[in-house]
Amino acid sequence: MVKEPENSNLSLFKRIVSYNGIIFISIGILARVFMLIFYYWIQIIQPGRSWGDIETNYYDIEIYPPLTQIFLLFFKFLSFGSLEVLAFWAFFFDILIMIQFYFVLKSFEIPNKIYAYGLFFINPFLFLNNVFSLSNCGYHITDSFFFLLFFTALYYYPKTKKIHRYLFYSFLALSIAAKLYTLPVLGFLFLKLIYEKDWEEFKIFLITHVVFISIFLISPFFFLEGYIEFFGFWNLRGEGYLPFYIRIIPAAVLAVSFLLFRFKKADALEIIFVSIFVMASFIFFSNPYIRYFQPFIFLGILRPKLYFTININLKITSFKLKVDNNLLIFIISVGCVLIAFLLIIFVLEPTYF
Repeated sequence: MVKEPENSNLSLFKRIVSYNGIIFISIGILARVFMLIFYYWIQIIQPGRSWGDIETNYYDIEIYPPLTQIFLLFFKFLSFGSLEVLAFWAFFFDILIMIQFYFVLKSFEIPNKIYAYGLFFINPFLFLNNVFSLSNCGYHITDSFFFLLFFTALYYYPKTKKIHRYLFYSFLALSIAAKLYTLPVLGFLFLKLIYEKDWEEFKIFLITHVVFISIFLISPFFFLEGYIEFFGFWNLRGEGYLPFYIRIIPAAVLAVSFLLFRFKKADALEIIFVSIFVMASFIFFSNPYIRYFQPFIFLGILRPKLYFTININLKITSFKLKVDNNLLIFIISVGCVLIAFLLIIFVLEPTYF
């Protein structure tokens, strides 16, 4: 009779552990709702406090690519002239991209996807870069527009029907037009498909990218006043840190190294993320925010791998801890958070806190 409660407690503990994915998801949702309430509450007690990037997105849209400008104008219209409503849209899109990634996991047929999705939902690096901020509002709605298009492309990536290939490349091209993060993929995939002589895939890639890049990135040169200043603005910001020929070196070294040592074996998914890494390396030295590297979290999750297991023996129970790609990405993300705070303190905004 004395042992029954102990067994009951043991069973309860294991049942709780078995639902870790759902628990993580719930924590992630609650944390995001709490931050939304916090931002509105802090505006009540400190009127006029900065809304951060949301405020920039509301008043100064010319610093973004035309497709992102279209999105911003549309949701400014739906905000009825209220900056506070636009902040809610930013919260909405952050939740939306988190939900959307679950369908990406399903499309890739990731094993134990609820656990992987749960760790994704509470990833501290994602939370820091897209939600959390002590000094103002932490939302980056323009990044959310990029992720919506990029995740849609990833959703179609594993699918093999011809229409799915068109959709994959179309949304990949739109993601380039929205934020430029994936811009180097144009060159890498062009070379890869020619190297593999995959002419059917090359045709789809060429048609979709020529159409969408021409519409959203090239044609504005002919009718959008001040469009050239969009590119000049970001280069000018970079000049405040380092000259262009210095800032381009890390990206060039990475691109050349990839072409020499990995290009032949890499699949399209790896090429896409290497492209982001190359672009992020250039942008980082122009505008030093570590959030440009967060897409590698997605690659880490979408490449399932079990490294080793650790046997954990506690007084109330024993279990095996699986050190897999998801747990490793989570640990690395904690390190990235520490690096991000060091950048904030010593490089970006000494008075951030």
